[in-house]
Amino acid sequence: MKKSLLALAVLGAFAGAAAAQSSVTLYGRVDLSAGKGAGIKTKSLANGSGSRFGVRGVEDLGGGLQALFNIEHRFNADTGAQTNAARFWQGRSIVGLQGGFGQVVFGREYTTAFLQSQLVADPWGWDTVVNGTLGGSAGNIAITGGGGIAAVRNDSSATYKISASGFTFGAQVAEATDAINNFQKKPVNFALSYAAGPLVAGFGYEATGAQAAAKAKWTTFNASYNLGFARIGGFYGKGNTAADDDHTAWLFSAVAPIGAGEFRASYGQLERETAAGVKTKPTKALALGYHYSMSKRTTLYVDVLNDRGDSITTSKTGYDVGIKHNF
Repeated sequence: MKKSLLALAVLGAFAGAAAAQSSVTLYGRVDLSAGKGAGIKTKSLANGSGSRFGVRGVEDLGGGLQALFNIEHRFNADTGAQTNAARFWQGRSIVGLQGGFGQVVFGREYTTAFLQSQLVADPWGWDTVVNGTLGGSAGNIAITGGGGIAAVRNDSSATYKISASGFTFGAQVAEATDAINNFQKKPVNFALSYAAGPLVAGFGYEATGAQAAAKAKWTTFNASYNLGFARIGGFYGKGNTAADDDHTAWLFSAVAPIGAGEFRASYGQLERETAAGVKTKPTKALALGYHYSMSKRTTLYVDVLNDRGDSITTSKTGYDVGIKHNF
């Protein structure tokens, strides 16, 4: 009997050790808001920040080496419909290894230029009416950050990232053609960012793979500083489309904690000059918002966007009121 109990205890210890060596996490978000976008008069219900359901995990392989994966589905919470008919795992579908050498992943992944420069420069994280989730203006802060050129993710990609002493370097290359895409060249991007104490800064470069009269590319710089009572930031981007139209963008932002939430503000614009020399400003937008944390997982928010860009001919103001729950 004692030997049986001892054997069970040993087996239990090994089982516990095996469980500690790997982990799988289910996570998600449901986010809906009511309002209207800038440039339209129609009011609607929409996903404020991309409702999602995902699974991620790591396995300890020994010697400081880990295997990892992440798959993430995106859906419209108002209807339950899939966001993108071509991709069930629209958010991410990656697998790879990480260790002292950094991290290498393969699959559908965010570009390094997006994660390390474009995304961090936007106080709204490319979400809410400020970034077009309620329809309307194509001229919004996400368009400013991406310049109307950059991609957010690449399919069939290989991505490398390493961090040390506050610095993070990332690089990515993707297939030009696969079951969904057909680019003229392989999409390539890289980024270098720094985050330590109150300072965050970054640089990103991306060649999207589109090429005709020119190679479509987008270069960005961002920086922000936390003053304690507020975090202020700036962003600048410059590049050209495959048609050789020049795009230039800039954005100033501020985020200040107020009570249990935060006040957000930004002002920026996108300028475009065609290959024929015609100049326009598709977007020239001021955005204000307040996001209130009811708990660590639930947020109430209200945002207002006013876009005076050339692409807006009517109803230049948009707004939303929404609730976001993470799990």
